[in-house]
Amino acid sequence: MTSTVALAVALLSGSAAFASGRDPTQDAAVASAQDTTPQAVASAETDLPSDILVLGTRRTDRTLANSPSPVDIISSADLTSQPAANMIDALKNIVPSFYAGQNSISDASTFVRSPSLRGLSGDQVLVMLNGKRYNRSALVQVYGGSDTGLGRGAQDPDISAIPSLAIGNLQVLREGATAQYGSDAIAGVLNYGLREDQGIELVGRAGQYYAGDGESYQISGNDGLKGDWGFINATGEYVDEGQTSRGRQRPSAANFAQNFPALASQLPNHPLPAQIWGNSPSHGFKSVLNAALNVTPDSKLYFFGNYAQSKGNQSFNYRPSVSSTAVDTNGVVRNQGANGAFNNTFFLTPCPTGNATCPSGGFVQDGNTFRYSQLYPAGGGDAAAVPACPSNGATTGMAAERVLLHPQTRRLSRIIGKAIGRGISMIGRVAAS
Repeated sequence: MTSTVALAVALLSGSAAFASGRDPTQDAAVASAQDTTPQAVASAETDLPSDILVLGTRRTDRTLANSPSPVDIISSADLTSQPAANMIDALKNIVPSFYAGQNSISDASTFVRSPSLRGLSGDQVLVMLNGKRYNRSALVQVYGGSDTGLGRGAQDPDISAIPSLAIGNLQVLREGATAQYGSDAIAGVLNYGLREDQGIELVGRAGQYYAGDGESYQISGNDGLKGDWGFINATGEYVDEGQTSRGRQRPSAANFAQNFPALASQLPNHPLPAQIWGNSPSHGFKSVLNAALNVTPDSKLYFFGNYAQSKGNQSFNYRPSVSSTAVDTNGVVRNQGANGAFNNTFFLTPCPTGNATCPSGGFVQDGNTFRYSQLYPAGGGDAAAVPACPSNGATTGMAAERVLLHPQTRRLSRIIGKAIGRGISMIGRVAAS
């Protein structure tokens, strides 16, 4: 259904150690622990004797081939070769038991998607960077439909803030490890090992869908220095993804365009359907810094941090401003009612002080009024964000405040529609062996 064109350019420089490849523990694409055939065991023990698995076990001498738990070790090449700008999409293409839906209208869950491992919610998956817990996002998932309904109420890390080029390897423990890691590892563990190699690498990608929309552009860069003193490795990535629309025009919006042709251009997303059913447009950048300084032969001072910022524009449900009718596929006439907020007239003149017939907190029923059609003559998604107050001229004080603050409410709704997600994770400690 889709087509993606990927372009990659790599500029490599550095020492002879880098020319021979990254660390074996970082770039080795090895078989899953479930593949225990003699050939796989022989290959793991003969070709990669230093590939020691530390995830899901307290022993340091256990290799991947004889691990008691199913563990996938995914190399950096596997992640960067995926035609996806999002770590979530790249990972779900590689690990069958990992899934995350792409929702069209799901409030803030559009920006911080809740993944699933082994059919369990995202906050039951432990995410780590270099073996340290990765910070959870501030969002509590509110979306309760489609494939990600199981994540409702979950508060999980936003792994989409991690650029793929910054990863040396990824260990995926596809089995619960609560006894070792805690209750957030019921579904399993994702341990991202950050790159420590030397050299410069640049990757670019561009593509779009067959329908001609959804243009996607990505550029990533990694630079590393390494020596007897330690190492420092930095990664940056910028992504710009366009909007897709795969829905049809709603009958209420089609009726409005036919009955009020002069106002048709004010329909949301004109000339596309008033309610977008597809991917939301977004852009942003991600960065990771990983460094260590050798203090003594047996100790080091290390630091790694992650900073990301993304901005997107999400579609809302369309709220019609006028009522109309439409015939469904069975020939039944259906009423396309106007949204409730558009049916109310709000009086804006406060009652005079000391007027016995117009109590304090009420409003005078005069010509000083407001209707949402003044802001959205063709309807929209913002109008329903404000609760409608009674139109009898004797509103309560709270209702009056809602009426007088309608411009601020409109601004708040637009801020929600253009949400900004930020993720920061920084760790610095002294480690001694």
